[in-house]
Amino acid sequence: MTERKLTRHEMREAALLILFQMKLNPETLDEILEDCKESFEMEYNSQSVKLVKGVAEHEDELNGIIESYSPSRKLDRISYINLAIMRIALYEMKYCPSVPDKVAINEAIEFAKEYADKTDVRFINGVLNSYYKDNPTKEQPDA
Repeated sequence: MTERKLTRHEMREAALLILFQMKLNPETLDEILEDCKESFEMEYNSQSVKLVKGVAEHEDELNGIIESYSPSRKLDRISYINLAIMRIALYEMKYCPSVPDKVAINEAIEFAKEYADKTDVRFINGVLNSYYKDNPTKEQPDA
């Protein structure tokens, strides 16, 4: 059975929703993936799973970055969905050289607009842009 080719946006959204489920659910990743497919009829692909595993593997490091760029909000005061949005963007900025940093940030902002409160959109944008300015991890095209 071949998997349907998802757009990069769909792939990231699936990863976001899987990461969110992982925080709410003590099951294994395989069980969560099965639940997502059956209960939510969610489509994901191997790239979604790879992104989820990468974020999960680096979660402590990504949390440290979020904490350092959000001194006014403790990690336990940030919603799971907002954390997942920022972790995906930061992971792509640090570990996915094929993804331009601005694309990772813009995707995160789009997800925040869909899944977060308005004030959270500004917060997420602030954290990610501050990190971006302090850590030019990849060669960026001239503006």
